[in-house]
Amino acid sequence: MKIIVVVLCLFALFSCQSNLSQETKEKIEEKETFWKERTQTIYKNKNTKEYPLKKDTSLTEQRTNRIYLRSNNCQFEAFVDDVLLYKKMGESTKKGGGVSTNFDINQLLLTSGTHEIKIRMYPKYNEPVFGEGGYVGLTFSYFKNRDLQTKEYNLNMNGASGMDLDQSTEQWVDDKGELGNADYVEAHYEPKKPLPLKGLPIYEWRSTFDAQVNFDKIGWRNSVNLKKEQDDEKKDIRTELLKEYQKIHEIISKKDVTGYLSLIREREELVMATLHYRENEKELRSNEFVKIIKDNDYELEPLFEETFQLEYQGYGKLVMFLNKANGEGIIRLKNKKNPDENVYLDFRFQRKGKGEKLTVI
Repeated sequence: MKIIVVVLCLFALFSCQSNLSQETKEKIEEKETFWKERTQTIYKNKNTKEYPLKKDTSLTEQRTNRIYLRSNNCQFEAFVDDVLLYKKMGESTKKGGGVSTNFDINQLLLTSGTHEIKIRMYPKYNEPVFGEGGYVGLTFSYFKNRDLQTKEYNLNMNGASGMDLDQSTEQWVDDKGELGNADYVEAHYEPKKPLPLKGLPIYEWRSTFDAQVNFDKIGWRNSVNLKKEQDDEKKDIRTELLKEYQKIHEIISKKDVTGYLSLIREREELVMATLHYRENEKELRSNEFVKIIKDNDYELEPLFEETFQLEYQGYGKLVMFLNKANGEGIIRLKNKKNPDENVYLDFRFQRKGKGEKLTVI
């Protein structure tokens, strides 16, 4: 019966806004300053150059490029070529908790060349500005032909030691070479430039790195700049995007597996090709989506326009809605047995050519 109510809310979207919980309203109010400062930072640091800067290579081996991210005492977002790779936000950072995980990035690289890495750092949850703490570390590597034993580090990004983004004036550097050899260097501290975090509500760090892949995918690289359409041509991107989310919401509410898989087909083909999925792995990934859509233990939550934050990525070529309360996707499924367990479905939209409709990529 609950699913029927959700469907009715879809077709009378704005009449359902009164059902937005008081808790969500309070969270949105709490985050107003965050979104304002974030938007100002994005505008101030607007790129004059777009990445990747393509370089033709003759690479034939399958490479899987990765970034090992680690953090503590802060919230952060990590972007590759201005597309979100990962974010660590929310209450889990309140007591200094962080992340320590490898993330594959082939699906964001799309081609060989010079790429941009961007880290947007924020104080711990519910803290307005940075104190003495705040740390994000990055280590760049790749492995060949799906064999982790072949891992090699990007020496131009400080090799196995990686890069430490914090307020310290020094960084620990691991052993180099083999003990007993003439080129051996014992592990030690090296001086580095500290980040001026203290007293700031947000800090953005950028750099570039080179990476090679054995493919050249277009993805969204040649798509229409939607941000320019909005700003220069006064196109109503928000309303157009809302209609696409409504379609997704209806597909999921009807448990239309075929419709959903068709919707995300281009995105999934890109991910599986760039990450060198085997046939059985492709099937497993597809089955995960089917499982989520069909699972009766989860109920689809209604859409509330007052929670939507318009977000552009990919230097303006990608657009999406984020939830103002927590920055997650606006399509969400709640576990009936455990209301604290939510599944967030994220979508990025592009316009391939002028005058064409928005599509998921």
